[in-house]
Amino acid sequence: MRSLETENVSKLLQDLLRFEQLLSEISARYINLPVERIEEVIKEDLGRLGQMLEADRCNLFLITEDKYTFKFNTSFSWWREEDNQFVAGLVEWMEKDPGFFDNFQYQFDNWHKGKAVRFVNLGTLPPEAEKLKRMYARFGVKSCLSIPIQVNGLTMGALLVSTVHNHRSWPDEFLPRLRIFGEVFLNAIARKRSEEDLKKAFTEIKKLKERIEADYLYLRSEINLGHDFGDIIGKSSALKEILVMAKQVAPTDATVLILGETGTGKGLIARGIHNGSSRKDRPFMQINCAALAPTLIESELFGHERGAFTGAQTRRIGRFEMAGGTTLFLDEIGELPPELQAKLLRVLQDGEFERVGGNSTIRTDTRVIAATNKDLAAEVEAGRFRRDLWYRLSIFPIRVPPLRDRLEDIPHFVSHFVDKYGKWIGKKFDSVPQRTIRELQGYHWPGNIRELENLIERAVITSAEGHLRIEIPVPGKDGKRSKTDKTLQEYERDYIIEVLEDCYWRIEGISGASVRLGMNPSTLRTRMRKLGIHKPPPRNALSPKG
Repeated sequence: MRSLETENVSKLLQDLLRFEQLLSEISARYINLPVERIEEVIKEDLGRLGQMLEADRCNLFLITEDKYTFKFNTSFSWWREEDNQFVAGLVEWMEKDPGFFDNFQYQFDNWHKGKAVRFVNLGTLPPEAEKLKRMYARFGVKSCLSIPIQVNGLTMGALLVSTVHNHRSWPDEFLPRLRIFGEVFLNAIARKRSEEDLKKAFTEIKKLKERIEADYLYLRSEINLGHDFGDIIGKSSALKEILVMAKQVAPTDATVLILGETGTGKGLIARGIHNGSSRKDRPFMQINCAALAPTLIESELFGHERGAFTGAQTRRIGRFEMAGGTTLFLDEIGELPPELQAKLLRVLQDGEFERVGGNSTIRTDTRVIAATNKDLAAEVEAGRFRRDLWYRLSIFPIRVPPLRDRLEDIPHFVSHFVDKYGKWIGKKFDSVPQRTIRELQGYHWPGNIRELENLIERAVITSAEGHLRIEIPVPGKDGKRSKTDKTLQEYERDYIIEVLEDCYWRIEGISGASVRLGMNPSTLRTRMRKLGIHKPPPRNALSPKG
């Protein structure tokens, strides 16, 4: 008898020694283990633990978000190979039956109290564990030992070992050591989740940083381009009608199409709609579809991945991605190449696109305002513009009238431009004679408000202080200045100014005027000095781009 007791003690000591050695090895594995390998290694170590305990299954249960129930996860479970089919059926059962884990409530209640649940035979379970008994009988479980695991004083999971081939008991001395095993596993899982949360937070911060940087660069570009957020000038009934429509649509996220001749101020109307919307705290972004080559505009709008085409050395974020949460103004939408019209339609309908050379779908919450001086209905009939895109853009059309239909606003424009450019140059002028105003109102203004502004700017530059001399253009049959009245140098100057205005006075870069003119940036600057071309101060009337 004494020999048998000595033998049992010796076996227990050997088991405990093996147990301690395995615990030491497993604990050491997780010190510098990369988080992406934690699930794989936990599954391996559960197998080593289960085999050492002569068990058939070894599972780690994790507490659910409600902090009340616990869930079985195959990623943190080990079983013998002959159980593969059974476990597959068990997983399918769990997924189909929402009340599956209600059968384990007796076990969960004990775990929450910090109590282990163990039995050598199912018959030893108390009457209140009847549901648990039936479930384990269905699983073929003969013996089981489960221990709740706490992390920072809170029960976060449980470690469970069981047999299906024979009955088995485990000494009390194993319980505190099994709890340490569970703590090692749960701490590793907690570290994995923390690092994943940290990476997710870092990714969000990085996206926010990129957005802030993009906004900063865009705003700095806007400032450099001389744009302003000033009030719209004019008191005509035609203008009042436009402003009523703009105020109606501004608070919504509806797509707006602004129609009108070049120089009528479509861009300023778009900016006013943005400033009246819930997106006003983010920058108003814009792009001129006519200012870029067809090969570049897709990248400008949607961005590109590194290596998408020759010269794409880095990933580029496009305007639609930058404009998430704000307004994107697509000026001269009628110039958008046909091959890009389908991609734009998809963004308007689904809010989705891919970067050039990319496969992943990007979602964007961008409000689009488009403008054109073309007759899009005629463009549709001619097959140059998609009918479905035209319908999608025309949800809320606003037509900006030409200056010849707003003659009563001309005195207001003249007064404003004289004051602005006088301050810019440093000259003061007397009031403009009514005779001059009448002559200005009698002109056709093919270039609209932009033409009037350029005329006043030129008059302020050339006139002596105190006496503003405005040269009224000589109209031809179409209201334009006669071609024979212009010199070659005037043609060159007017063309360069027109291109600079279309490019928002940007000289360098892929969307700069030097690219469109086919000139070196330094050469363009030299020509501008020679022709007396100066970038104007910020414009705050209804006269900038559009």
